[in-house]
Amino acid sequence: MEIPESLFERRGANVLVPTELCRGPWSHGHLHGGAVTGALGWALEGIAPGDDQLLARMTVEILSMVPLVPLDVRAELIKRGRRTSTGTASLGHDGRVVARAHAQWAAPGAAWPEPPGEVPLLPAISSDPGASTEIDYPRPGFNCDAVELRPLSGSTEDPGPGLVWVRLRPDVVAGQRPSPLGRIAALCDLGIAVGWDHAPSGASFINPDVTLQLSRYPIGDWVLFDSRSHVSGGGLGFCETRLGDEAGPFGRVLQTLVEAPTELSVFASNP
Repeated sequence: MEIPESLFERRGANVLVPTELCRGPWSHGHLHGGAVTGALGWALEGIAPGDDQLLARMTVEILSMVPLVPLDVRAELIKRGRRTSTGTASLGHDGRVVARAHAQWAAPGAAWPEPPGEVPLLPAISSDPGASTEIDYPRPGFNCDAVELRPLSGSTEDPGPGLVWVRLRPDVVAGQRPSPLGRIAALCDLGIAVGWDHAPSGASFINPDVTLQLSRYPIGDWVLFDSRSHVSGGGLGFCETRLGDEAGPFGRVLQTLVEAPTELSVFASNP
């Protein structure tokens, strides 16, 4: 099996062409949420107001399943201020927007000592999502080949809270080494994979959005995901993830959970 070296290849100034690494388990002809957030994070980096401001928040709204086809990428800096700036980015196909992002940059103030955090050691053994017989993961695909997972507790195949070290393997865009922001943008959608749970009806959940909140950019390649879902009796909920690295905590991810239609369950093989 030949594995691509990037999630996307660039075609001209405003088109990203997804590779097979972008494929997710919901439908093998559509992008994993991590590929969507990674592409939008890359687009937002291209309009960043400057090195004096940190991308403190990125909210991605997935308006429909994003097909594995060339995608139009647009980004615009809406406001450039001394302390805060805002911008938007979108992915389009066939004349319509399929996903969009809203970003807030903020200028850090004077540095202050951060309280030391307890950082769990990185396990020596990686998990193998592709060995699952319940989830129809594509190969190559995002879950099995674009990320490396080293669980401390829980797994991406079992419900309930999870504590997992995660690393992005490929570049986001071919020929461009991903920045720390680029890596966490491509990884942040994995919170629901680490901390997923069933709806009260027994159905799977899908997440139509991802909000990444950062107090600093991550250090190193590995990110610690401490994820859990909070579910109501009405088939709604949210997944909350605390993000950490070798230096301690640095951010959070929130994802809205909506009960998935039966035909989209990842616990049944795709036809």
